[in-house]
Amino acid sequence: MNTILNKAEQFFTQHGRDIDRALFNYHFGTLSLDELLTTLHCYQNADGGFFGLEVDIKAPQSNPFATELALLICLQANVPRDHQVLQEALRYLEETQEENGNWRFAPEIYQHPLAPWFQGWQWPNLNPACSLAGLLKELGLGSERLHMRVERLFTQLARLEDVAGNEFYGVRPYASYFLSNWNHPQRELYISGVLWWLIRQHLANSLDDSEHFFAYIRHPQTYTAQHLPASILQDRLDRLGAEQSEDGGWPTPYDTGWRGWSTIQNLLVLRAFERL
Repeated sequence: MNTILNKAEQFFTQHGRDIDRALFNYHFGTLSLDELLTTLHCYQNADGGFFGLEVDIKAPQSNPFATELALLICLQANVPRDHQVLQEALRYLEETQEENGNWRFAPEIYQHPLAPWFQGWQWPNLNPACSLAGLLKELGLGSERLHMRVERLFTQLARLEDVAGNEFYGVRPYASYFLSNWNHPQRELYISGVLWWLIRQHLANSLDDSEHFFAYIRHPQTYTAQHLPASILQDRLDRLGAEQSEDGGWPTPYDTGWRGWSTIQNLLVLRAFERL
């Protein structure tokens, strides 16, 4: 095990949630998929949705943002699409999607601690509708009705100004929706916009950490990875490795509860690009 992983292993002996430690031990240790999913299932409610994975949403009720993170966990762990955890999550998303393609917080979410940006979240929103739909497409899940509803919402709310600006979260729904390769008349327009967004942020040195940069790349097979100039990609990978803290984890500009998740995502990127 190389130095980066050694340090990360030491980090997870003292830090991170149980799901973060399970993810590390699954991807870089000996934990089985069944054991990982047993831990993940602890965050799944009877309605199939997830809670607690989104650090900034404290309510025990299911919410779409925590469910999105659960879908990403399943995608990265190669969970079979017919597994009960995924099928139950899909049931939640099918049953709670609104006619206009939107998912929103249940009223109970607002009765518990909630980050300020979530308190004022505007609905309907491409965030998380497009992020959820994009992950479902990668997993090969979701009814035609679900995806058609999101497509209608996308047609209504998509704005070129979002990918032309500098806001990380403004670009997020387009990156999430089109990171996988699927047929859409505007996919090339928007995913190339995400690519140029990454190039602009790099040239302006305007991102505080490389995790945000690689959130819109993830692995070498994506459009953004394949079209980003090699010199920029290699420089950002160098920075990502160098950002590991002395305690073995990666820093985060958000709640420190995110450090475990950030560390896992950064390690997966480094491994995908053969830096581990």
